[in-house]
Amino acid sequence: MKFYKQLLSAVCIASIGYLNSQTANQTNYKTDIKSFINNYDQNNEISVLIIDNDKSEYVGFKKELNTVNEVNNSDHIFEIGSITKVFTNILLANSVNEGKSSLNESLQSNFSFPITNGNAITLTNLTNHSAGFPPLPTNIYKQMELTPDNPYSNYTENDLKEYLKTKIEYTFKVGERSEYSNLGMGLLGYVLTKKVGKSYEQLVKDVIFKPLSMTQSSTKILNTTKLVKGLNEEGVVTSNWDFTNALVGAGGIKSTIVDMEKFIRKNFENDPDYTLPLKETFKVNKMAKIGLGWQIIDNGKQQFCWHNGGTGGYRSCLVFHKETKKAVLVLSNISAFHENADGVDNLCFSIFKKLMK
Repeated sequence: MKFYKQLLSAVCIASIGYLNSQTANQTNYKTDIKSFINNYDQNNEISVLIIDNDKSEYVGFKKELNTVNEVNNSDHIFEIGSITKVFTNILLANSVNEGKSSLNESLQSNFSFPITNGNAITLTNLTNHSAGFPPLPTNIYKQMELTPDNPYSNYTENDLKEYLKTKIEYTFKVGERSEYSNLGMGLLGYVLTKKVGKSYEQLVKDVIFKPLSMTQSSTKILNTTKLVKGLNEEGVVTSNWDFTNALVGAGGIKSTIVDMEKFIRKNFENDPDYTLPLKETFKVNKMAKIGLGWQIIDNGKQQFCWHNGGTGGYRSCLVFHKETKKAVLVLSNISAFHENADGVDNLCFSIFKKLMK
């Protein structure tokens, strides 16, 4: 059961101390990345984007036959996992800015049937994981056992509604604390689609992908020839994760570092849809805060925004500093369940710290 509760669950506080404590060695980024992927399995692949103001560097490596080779994979498709949550919150910001939603509106106001605590939970509680929801709805686990390699594929909107109609067992009181919930963020995406009568795929395409010319980004696999095959924790090719509209907003997007560069650079601008999610909505501790979806690190001098993600065949991490327009994105086909999956976060933050020097 623990395995299923951790699906798509980014460990969003784990790398905060790493940014402050790690000693910076001014080595070549390519050397670091090549050395990193050499410690993983055959056919593991990594695609890294390094943004330094107006300059961008794409770095790719793949391990084959015990040899690590540099590859041009900037336009290759990876699952980005829970980084999808950031996109979902930009959809929310867009809805708020267009007057279609309010951050303080209740969850209950979006449904015709009663939801336990539905009037107390706001959309903001969904964005910062403070609603008290468990990691996943309890009626998803039996389905996951039937399709463990593609665990979200059969969970429908009707299943989500049935769960909400039951007497939900919350893990804490609304607003008491923040505990990562794929259910809460998936539910936010579902609410936003209900408002406009579109699928999540169409909504994110209309609001984000199309305006930014992110032509290879989707909740679907658009180009199988460009898809990097995901590997499970044993290094064996595994299924991609499919989502219905019920929980896709928690982790269903596939993308490339070329497309993601456009998205990151948009976050450097002062577009209201992208600045609203950067504002603090919940304080976890002195260093850790949460905006709308974004995890925020405040070291007393600067604030950095970040999020990571993981699925059965992929692991990702993104961190950026808006004021200096610096960012690092790591996409990989290292499983979120690999014993060294956290190494992806550590690599991302290590490169970022050197970049900020």
